[in-house]
Amino acid sequence: MACKTEHQVPLGVNRTWVKYTEKGTWPDTKRFFSVMRCNHCTDAPCVAICPTSALNKRADGIVDFDTDLCIGCKSCMQACPYDALYIDPAERTAQKCNYCVHRVEVGLEPACVIVCPEQAIIAGDLDDLGARIAQVVNSEQVFVRAPEQGTSPNLFYKGVEQSNLDPLMAAAGGGFIWRDAPDPSPAWMTVDPPTNGERRPGAPPGVAHEPGGPPRVVYNTDHPMPWGWRVSSYFLTKGIAAGLVIAAALALLAGAPAGNGWLRWATPLVAGLFLLLTGVLLVWDLKRPDRFHYLITKGNPGSWLVRGAYILGAYAVVLGVWFVAGVLDSIGLVEVMTWVGVPAAIATAGYTAFLFGQAEARDLWQSPMLLWHMVAGALAAGGGTALFLTLFFEVPGEATTAFTWTMVGGAAALGLLALAELVSRHPTRNIEEAMHHMTRGRFATEWWVGGQLIGIVAPLLFGGLVLGGLGPDWLAALGGLAAAAGIWFSDDAFVKAGQSVPLS
Repeated sequence: MACKTEHQVPLGVNRTWVKYTEKGTWPDTKRFFSVMRCNHCTDAPCVAICPTSALNKRADGIVDFDTDLCIGCKSCMQACPYDALYIDPAERTAQKCNYCVHRVEVGLEPACVIVCPEQAIIAGDLDDLGARIAQVVNSEQVFVRAPEQGTSPNLFYKGVEQSNLDPLMAAAGGGFIWRDAPDPSPAWMTVDPPTNGERRPGAPPGVAHEPGGPPRVVYNTDHPMPWGWRVSSYFLTKGIAAGLVIAAALALLAGAPAGNGWLRWATPLVAGLFLLLTGVLLVWDLKRPDRFHYLITKGNPGSWLVRGAYILGAYAVVLGVWFVAGVLDSIGLVEVMTWVGVPAAIATAGYTAFLFGQAEARDLWQSPMLLWHMVAGALAAGGGTALFLTLFFEVPGEATTAFTWTMVGGAAALGLLALAELVSRHPTRNIEEAMHHMTRGRFATEWWVGGQLIGIVAPLLFGGLVLGGLGPDWLAALGGLAAAAGIWFSDDAFVKAGQSVPLS
């Protein structure tokens, strides 16, 4: 309450909160309390991913926040392994604990410290060996949250119940601060009701679902998913914009003439429209879309959001020059821009893998296969979209065959990558839980039926029939529509499953 009063934090969101867990069976039960907040990490991933440097690390170690620079992209919320950031409903920007820096600068302690009647919260300079906090940390047993993330957190817990620090050790449930019930978020749902003796999803290995077994979360604050369908759709539109160009280059390799209308001007036009739609989705997903230009004018070059903006801009220039060359019948320049467009298209398709890699809180997104998934998705979606649109354009047979092979090759690669993910050993419990949500839990139908059956099996079947001379060309176009739809379903399940594992 001191925190809310000091910073005028609205109801429904929290800079700091107290998590309750319980253990045992009534009447032999115990309740444990732990304060949750920003860990002011030495290697803060939120600072690295922030595209406008709204988050910054001060010389004294405090991770501070500049509201005037925030564009509300929510990437910092995906990077923080501690659920410490939230979107302020009034400002529509991210916010978090800033260690009451305005008080610290004048020699005062944070508001939560001075209000605590038991002195349970100790604040100070860890480098000052005479300070009480340094003495406790250096001489007593203390713990940190999520040490495996490598952020070097500077919030230490003494005498803590481990299930308060590790959200996967406790069964979800109970109430939520300032709310009667949470949103139906998979982070707080039991996906598959376990039978006696079966491990509860989220419980540590060897912990069965039995009375008095795993600890229970009885009071916490809710953390809805920051990213939704617009991010999933951006995956698809960006993939189509990139894949169309790669498919056109393969058509040239197959002997299709560059003077054809589709390859001359329609490919860069349609790819440009999908690229424009990608930009619209990105800006639409911002909480402060009026500040989208900060990505360029105030950009943090270390953030892949900023690097991605430059890649998309460069790709737009390539498509623009290609289109003008096609309209002016400059066939030589069309061919040159087609080949220049290939590496730009691969960069456009693949940079999101590095952006998601900076979202260090979501272990599922750290997969080394994600880059190849993005490129394979671009091939399948781009080739499939080209096949559908050639129903309305006169296209040489060599181009149609090349587009079909592009779609089939991309779909086959997606299938192999999905299989590799399924049979791979998952190095963290976070990935294990996210994979459970995606393949056996709430998103299983979307991933299996939408992503694998519609998005992979259908394009392979329809495209194979056409390539084998056993079906009409429109069947391959139908496979192209299926590929695009399936990629959206698969990526939507992937995006949401990555956010479905609780972090606090």
